[in-house]
Amino acid sequence: MKADTPAGAKGSEVRRRFGNRVIERGLASSDQVAKALRVQAERAGRGVLQNLGEIMVEQGVLSPSQVRSLLEEQEQIIMICPDCGQRYNVRRSASDRAACPADGSRLALTDSAMAQIGVAATLSAKATQDDAPVGLEIGRCRIYEFLGKGGMGAVYKAKHLPLNRFVAIKMIPAASQDPTFIRRLLIEAQTVARLEHPNIVQVYDVGYEKGYFFMVMQLLRGTTLERHLAEYGQPPLPEALDIVRDVARGLEAAHGMGIIHRDIKPSNIFVSDDGRARLTDFGLSLMTESKDDLGGLVVGTPGFMSPEQCLGRPVDGRSDLYSLGIVFYLLVTGSRPFDGDTPLAVRDAQIKSKPRAPRLINPEISDGIQAVLAKMMARSPDRRYGSATAFLEDLERVIQGEDPKALIETGRFIKCGFCESLNRGRATRCKVCGEALSTGPDMELDFGLRAGEFQCLGCGTPNPRGARTCCGCHRLFCPVCGERPLREGIRCPCGAKAP
Repeated sequence: MKADTPAGAKGSEVRRRFGNRVIERGLASSDQVAKALRVQAERAGRGVLQNLGEIMVEQGVLSPSQVRSLLEEQEQIIMICPDCGQRYNVRRSASDRAACPADGSRLALTDSAMAQIGVAATLSAKATQDDAPVGLEIGRCRIYEFLGKGGMGAVYKAKHLPLNRFVAIKMIPAASQDPTFIRRLLIEAQTVARLEHPNIVQVYDVGYEKGYFFMVMQLLRGTTLERHLAEYGQPPLPEALDIVRDVARGLEAAHGMGIIHRDIKPSNIFVSDDGRARLTDFGLSLMTESKDDLGGLVVGTPGFMSPEQCLGRPVDGRSDLYSLGIVFYLLVTGSRPFDGDTPLAVRDAQIKSKPRAPRLINPEISDGIQAVLAKMMARSPDRRYGSATAFLEDLERVIQGEDPKALIETGRFIKCGFCESLNRGRATRCKVCGEALSTGPDMELDFGLRAGEFQCLGCGTPNPRGARTCCGCHRLFCPVCGERPLREGIRCPCGAKAP
């Protein structure tokens, strides 16, 4: 059986102590110990980790009984997990509290005469939760390093032994989790395994072994968008647009296969070192042709859920686009659109209130980006983009410096039928060609006013109370009423006259 050694300096110390005792007792020469250490190092380089004693038994230098005797001299005993059957070298002082790293079960003493020496690891006490599976072999992978925690399990760096390549493996102990979470993991495994796209983290294998559900995934260099924002702050506008476009492309592929993610948020977006954003963690995903098997629960993350998610109503791809709109808002403004002291308060804000106009936070945001955000985050799904493809087409117009369709559909602009220039909603003639404009009902951007804000009565743009000039039309406000923009030679209805 393959076996582990402890990692780092502690592992080296254990190997030296064992090797020294073998030499001191005259059971092997220093050359024989050195040869076994070289074999151990060579196999470790291939991802196969074994105890020194097992290798020396394999080479015919020591017998199993001699190895057990040496372990006893080092105050170690062999214990077994009653659930998964894995064996461990355990320090005698920790035998009353040692637990299996694979499933958390309390280890039991085993008959030393019958015990084999191929053990999974040397344990001094119960391992920490994060590092517990390090050193285990599961799903044909040898786990090397803890990487981080997701919404339902921990992620580790591992080596896929048959493929001789490093991978990421997501694991969740079955014995210590609610069945609902296990179902979610199975949903993720079944859905993501069907997806192959450069903007979705690839899944290679899934299964159950040694008390764990596991998912073997593509290992990438980089970090989550959440950590990226915490470390580097708000990204430049072009970078924000690239991230949103990458995620939308991943959603386009998922929606094309009938998969709704339902948990779009920065921690579920992975940004690799090459700058590409990838969508991950489909643990709450839903197949559009199947019934939600999570019992009708409200699932998602407060602050990023769509209004229909918050209310527990049926969702489709437009719900994911709403959530992506919140991520987009966060990227271009540096703040979340909805706040609250509790998750319930955040949810209520999403259902009942409108976010602050992005341009009031970041004046660099164009009318086109604000209109796109307004359409993505419309409270009614019918007012949003009908698909990720439609959103990508409009986003591409923004990236290319063109006016998106959303600017006309949800903004305060009218397109001239002759030269196709955009004009303010209150205009009667085109500012470019002078042709008469056919003005329909004026449509407002779907961003409401907050406390301390007022709406310019000339162009309708929200402004912070006390502003001297409008951030939309850039005209001076009346010094008396403070809300009407003054035009040269024209008197404000309140009596004030433009200078």
